[in-house]
Amino acid sequence: MQVYILDSSAIFLRKGLYPSMITVSKVLKEIKDVDSVNYLSLLDIKVRDPEVESVEVVKSAARKTGDVYKLSDTDLHLLALALDLKKEGEEPIIVTDDYSIQNVAKVFGIKTDSIVQRGIREEFKWIRICKGCKRRVEKGKTCPICGSEVYLVRVKKENSGENSGEKI
Repeated sequence: MQVYILDSSAIFLRKGLYPSMITVSKVLKEIKDVDSVNYLSLLDIKVRDPEVESVEVVKSAARKTGDVYKLSDTDLHLLALALDLKKEGEEPIIVTDDYSIQNVAKVFGIKTDSIVQRGIREEFKWIRICKGCKRRVEKGKTCPICGSEVYLVRVKKENSGENSGEKI
């Protein structure tokens, strides 16, 4: 059975009209404005938190794709809940516009449904590149070689050229 896992943006943008909906408690903590709280109260949505082991599996996958730098704790829990539901034989679909959630979901073969944005078309990976010497940096916000700032760069494959960059 399809189960729709709602990110907070789905609630903010009033896209909670699915037959079977669930979210994590961390999403509920993000819903603070009166209109969204009222909307949430009208939804028939279950709340369930993921298994700790599943969160660790998601973190490990996010480290491999580089999305760990972009995912919040709430995002990790949404993905972990999807993993739990998939293990239980359900067909989870995460409702989100967050590209990093979509990217990691794709690694696990979990479907996503976009809210406003067009969803991702292919998997990508984030790596850290030094602004000064252009070396790949594994940890930290500054280069251990020259001391320059480090940027996240999206790549299609491990050794391909950069597609976009974002200052961290």
